Amino acid sequence: MKVALHSLLLLALLVPQLPAQDAKSPHPLTPVPIQQVKIEDEFWTPKLKVWREVTIPDCFTKFEKEGTLGNFDAVRDGGGEFHGQAWYDGLTYEMIRGCADFLAAQKDPALEARLDGYIERIAAAAAKDPDGYLNTYTQLKEPTHRWGQNDGDDNRQHDIYNAGAMIEAGVHYYRATGKTRLLAVATRLANHMTDLMGPAPRKNIIPGHSLAEEALVKLYLLFREKPDLKAQMPVPVEEKRYLELVEFWIGNHGNHEGRRDFGPYGQDHKSVFEMETIEGHAVRATLLCTGLVAAYSVNGREEYLATARRLWDNMVLRRMYINGGLGAQAQIEGFAGDYDLPNNGYLETCAAIGAGFFHRNMNLALADARYADELERVLYNGVLSGVSLKGDTYFYENPLEADAKRTRWAWHSCPCCPPMFVKIMGALPGYIYAQDPQAVYVNLFIGSEADLTVADTKVHIKQTTRYPWDGAVRFNIEPEREAEFAVHLRLPAWCEGASVAINGETKKDYPKVRGYAQLQRKWKKGDTIDLTLPMPVLRIKANPKVTADLGRVALQRGPLVYCLEGPDNPSGVRNLCLPSETPLQAEPQPNLLGGITVIQGKAQTVQKTEWPDTLYRPATQASSMKEVEFTAIPYYANANREPGDLQVWIAETPDRVAP
Repeated sequence: MKVALHSLLLLALLVPQLPAQDAKSPHPLTPVPIQQVKIEDEFWTPKLKVWREVTIPDCFTKFEKEGTLGNFDAVRDGGGEFHGQAWYDGLTYEMIRGCADFLAAQKDPALEARLDGYIERIAAAAAKDPDGYLNTYTQLKEPTHRWGQNDGDDNRQHDIYNAGAMIEAGVHYYRATGKTRLLAVATRLANHMTDLMGPAPRKNIIPGHSLAEEALVKLYLLFREKPDLKAQMPVPVEEKRYLELVEFWIGNHGNHEGRRDFGPYGQDHKSVFEMETIEGHAVRATLLCTGLVAAYSVNGREEYLATARRLWDNMVLRRMYINGGLGAQAQIEGFAGDYDLPNNGYLETCAAIGAGFFHRNMNLALADARYADELERVLYNGVLSGVSLKGDTYFYENPLEADAKRTRWAWHSCPCCPPMFVKIMGALPGYIYAQDPQAVYVNLFIGSEADLTVADTKVHIKQTTRYPWDGAVRFNIEPEREAEFAVHLRLPAWCEGASVAINGETKKDYPKVRGYAQLQRKWKKGDTIDLTLPMPVLRIKANPKVTADLGRVALQRGPLVYCLEGPDNPSGVRNLCLPSETPLQAEPQPNLLGGITVIQGKAQTVQKTEWPDTLYRPATQASSMKEVEFTAIPYYANANREPGDLQVWIAETPDRVAP
């Protein structure tokens, strides 16, 4: 049993210290595409099956019942009632983008046919406007306020957010299926935006809700990679204009001439490049940063990367929760001040997902394992908790303490989180491996097979593991011929004492580069690598500046953060005290919550009583204590049984127990 500081808040104390040039020098990586990776994993494969067979149909069916797809038909037909919220077009496109990635991983003719039907309805609606403009809310409810103009408000209307989501969906659907119908619609709309928005005499219009920044970078990269595709588009394509518009959007935060000021809530209170702290609505902020890094990966402008580093450090070291969640304040669905992390904070699922996209882009830009560490943290904790194990109920908020009234919803008046969840989980196969011309990087430990070309050699990699329950990971390296290249294995910040063996021989002299074990050699068919990551139960202590967690401890094993939940602890969870000397054991429970490993031990239950304040006796408090058995489960699995209280940060002394 080990004690560690909360790595989100004092990351520098846990990540191996690196030479300055290693930590700061950009080192671009290329992700291994989804189509070249096949997941076969004890933990993830059953979940991906549930999301494909349950979650995706559930979301589409509920959107259909709400009239979301009917909004496109109303625009096509020249008018009608609008159903849902202003951002529902974007949620539809996000579902298509996520499903496209599921299709890239595994063909599904029925799902593809369903998406083709939706795309035809979208295309028919877009065809009604000569510029290809499409935002059903604005067209049906506020037709004079396109793009938030004429006293409109893109913060509310989501015109650019929805357009960006369409563009992203078009790119992903083309890459998955080779079909250009949605891509053509999206490209026409992108051209319209580049004609309208930009430096004078064009108009100073920027997104009220970020997302389109990365989407247009993806469109730029697609046409740069496949120039022959331009001939299939209904409009001329000058891809550099898409990147220029992204740069205009990013560069004009804080410039309010001729437009509405979105304030700190929309990261619009000053220039992005002057921001020292990450502010405002957490989803908007993380998607802005995601786009910032995506733009840097193309234009190489140092101020983009320097800003992204600064905002990432502030977010992760001072404003992020132990489960990777973001957004302490419900009022703005966003950030509070540094170290202001109450355990009943908001922690929107979408914000955790936005953080995941940001972490991943930082890793691709810098080849630094600390960013993959945080991607892993949020995937296994803050993101997974957003959808039930059955796949058809959801969470918008993911606090670290709650009472029994907290239950998952079948649907919501703002169901933005399920489509975002489908997006990041559809993309998961492409997050496992990355590469540069001479090296393979392993960022996630997920049973899988991948095919890639490194050092001008075709290489097949097979990864076998029971992670996150077990820290043993084996890699079979199969180059088509003997070749020299490097395999970089991430050494997680939570782990001490990792060991590496090649062909059964333990290696102790390998270099550690930016948080990776660098294994450079001539590889041949039949070579194996065994990575062993010890997984003791960790007691995590928060930074003392986080007053909510003074005198408290959280439990973590491997990448998983644990929680106490009412169904496992009939004596209660808020009244438990876990003394520092208490032994803790990890126990597999294959029949519980889909198969998990729990943490068990003895705690003390504390009952507090208060004497009344009278003339003769001042108010005092007494406590009675009793030893009880307790069980902690992985945080992601909470709220999948009968309702019960929830607690992540556990009191270590009786005075910290809640009354």
